[in-house]
Amino acid sequence: MMNLTQEQREEIEKMAYRLIPPGLIAINIGADETDFLAELRTPGTEVRTAFYRGHLRQTVELRESLIKSAVNGSNPAQQELIKFIKSQQQYLEYE
Repeated sequence: MMNLTQEQREEIEKMAYRLIPPGLIAINIGADETDFLAELRTPGTEVRTAFYRGHLRQTVELRESLIKSAVNGSNPAQQELIKFIKSQQQYLEYE
């Protein structure tokens, strides 16, 4: 298991937010790429947590922008939002 510094965790999160591929993030923080990718696939690791914090923050911002565009009448945004809503149906028990 990798022991990351606070600075490395923050860098992973920032780079994941900027959609940098995991292998390049590993190189940037000076980690072995194979170990980094293995930890990224392992639930509960610092690497996975830091990476997905950044990734999810980017995803949330993108979807907020999509929702705003759809509400403002953008037909392509509305169509994309409908796809997201349909994909979420599988997680909603009351539907």
